[in-house]
Amino acid sequence: MAKRNPFTWQQNFIRLPSGIRAKLANIDEDDLVVAAVKRIARSDIEAGRYAHLGIQATEGNIEFPGRVVPPPRIGRYSRYNVQGRVIRLKDLPKVTKTQDLEAPNFGDWSKGSHTVSWEREVYQRDDWPPKFLTIEISLVGEEVGEGNLLFKFQVEQVLNKRDPIFEQYLLYNLNLLQENTGVSDVFASDATLADYLGTIQVAWEILPPGERDENIARILSGTNASPQQRTAFTDRYDFLISLGPEKIIRGNSGFQRYFGAQFADDLVAFENVEYGNAIYVMFEDWVELSRRSRLELLSGPQDQFERVIHRSGWQRRLRRIIEQRRNGPR
Repeated sequence: MAKRNPFTWQQNFIRLPSGIRAKLANIDEDDLVVAAVKRIARSDIEAGRYAHLGIQATEGNIEFPGRVVPPPRIGRYSRYNVQGRVIRLKDLPKVTKTQDLEAPNFGDWSKGSHTVSWEREVYQRDDWPPKFLTIEISLVGEEVGEGNLLFKFQVEQVLNKRDPIFEQYLLYNLNLLQENTGVSDVFASDATLADYLGTIQVAWEILPPGERDENIARILSGTNASPQQRTAFTDRYDFLISLGPEKIIRGNSGFQRYFGAQFADDLVAFENVEYGNAIYVMFEDWVELSRRSRLELLSGPQDQFERVIHRSGWQRRLRRIIEQRRNGPR
């Protein structure tokens, strides 16, 4: 029996996540891999949180193997990967199975033996042999001054969308990666490093709403915003502050910068600083949704957010959405 997963992240998926389905619809290539990039704090490595993957700090140096078979104690899919699995198909009719037993003649093995056979009804079974899949590990970046390292994790198997049981294999591999790293995603097998780095999970910084000039400078730092863009951003910032947010959120993925106004635990208005032409008001799953690209977001379920395009009347529409969501029934 596998031990309980010792980590705080979600361990397994029962079915393919909607974000993965949305991304599959936008990948033209047939050959895919399950992989993801994760920002890991050096302190987490030093604390041994990723020791099960062989990632460790030795005398200040970060060491890790190129690939590793996850230990079966980590979770059910790590166990299936090494030990296999037998599934009783209880939703299918039972089948007749003949069983044999060798027995002694007259109860005395010295007199020889004979085979005793009988039939019994048993459930049909689906046998999963062990796959011994490895997770490939590579260090693809470091955030200087932040103490964070960017690791890419990839399940070695290449999957093909035309395979009749593609989704079964995909779910298996997603779960194997998820329970060991806390992240999982899908990419074309020929994806570039830039494709991977563009999906790095956003690190959030909470800013106090009252420090206007400092917040604006901090959010815009490192961007290529023109004076006109800075003026437009400042106007939008001031409008969002007028709606009375509880917190200001600054997100930095290393490649994209986000600004958000949080009005409740399940209500955040987001805008991309560098190319924003719309505000996205996200609800319960805003942390997960904010990791997606605009294309992935718009390809997924539309009931998890509202999109407010910056055109005539956008302030009035945004104010109405915030007030209804904040003050109305949940």
